[in-house]
Amino acid sequence: MTIEENFRGFYSNFGIEQDPSKMRHLFDELYHDDFKNELDGTHTLDKDQLWKLQTIVIKNGTVATVLMFKNAKPNVVEYKIHFKGTDELVGKTVHCAYELMDGKICRGRAVDESSITTISKATTATANFYQVQKNAQALFTLFDGVPKPFDEEMNKAFEALYHQDFVHNMDGEPLNKAQWRERLNAFAETGTRIFLLTFEPKDEFHFEAGIRVINKNIDVVGYSRGTISGSTLLEIKPHEDSKPSYAMMPGQKVVLAEEHTHIAIAQ
Repeated sequence: MTIEENFRGFYSNFGIEQDPSKMRHLFDELYHDDFKNELDGTHTLDKDQLWKLQTIVIKNGTVATVLMFKNAKPNVVEYKIHFKGTDELVGKTVHCAYELMDGKICRGRAVDESSITTISKATTATANFYQVQKNAQALFTLFDGVPKPFDEEMNKAFEALYHQDFVHNMDGEPLNKAQWRERLNAFAETGTRIFLLTFEPKDEFHFEAGIRVINKNIDVVGYSRGTISGSTLLEIKPHEDSKPSYAMMPGQKVVLAEEHTHIAIAQ
């Protein structure tokens, strides 16, 4: 297949296929392992970063329309793609030119300032979400079912994840960062396990996540919407589908699950 056929084949699946794993082989056929996008002369976007960005766009059902694809020079292609969907690339057109290597897109950059801004903005958002998810996983992994105090390691992970103005809106009334730390301290002391089940960015600043919380009294799954500020978590509030997501699981004791309870409290 030609580079244009691979290009159009990959982007024609946007808005149709929302499982990135089923499109990874098309991505690898199109982009060289040494792919680099020179964003602004100082920062670059590599292949792994591009895939993280593409994963968000694919999951959000974004439609990609190829407006133009041409061979600008020998071993150089130029293209325009318009993205339309629910993510940070809504209503944006990117115009890029790339050198080819081994028949794949390898090195280049956006052609105009608007495209540079769009790609840079999306890349920054992707990096921030990746860091928040990584920090959340690092903190929750420490809740391993062994009763312990909220020690220095937990506090370090806590500070890395939560913004100084963090607010948790899941328990009927807002909890600030200090109050949420106290809640997590109680979980640590009772040997609670916490699992991050899902984490899906929805736009430049918001994501949806699923968390499972288990101790001797409860086994609960809840869903929430989060807001980030830079690479820290600024706010958590109920997911619109959170209430019906709570379910009594085998062996679970009586649990208080009020309308906006995210992490149920044992009676």
